[in-house]
Amino acid sequence: MGVTMFKRPKPKQFNLKTRYYNPEEEKREKRKQKIARSQESYDFNPDQFREELSYRWSLHRESKSSFNQKNTSTHRLLLYLLLAAALVALLYYLRSN
Repeated sequence: MGVTMFKRPKPKQFNLKTRYYNPEEEKREKRKQKIARSQESYDFNPDQFREELSYRWSLHRESKSSFNQKNTSTHRLLLYLLLAAALVALLYYLRSN
């Protein structure tokens, strides 16, 4: 078992939960909810509101996480390059004296 300098990514876990998805039906339900909201007879359902918020926040969190992962690996590479340059400069300075 060797020691490596770089962090190796672990294999992603895969857990598939199958379900039936009909995009047409979902669009229809959302249109119905929009129309019901515009009318005065709309009953506020906190569970649906909570689900909608968690769904939107998860979309935002996923998009930012991939961006942060790319930046983290770039920052790590830049840090290694900076450390290597400092080591070379130190060796050059010690050798010249």
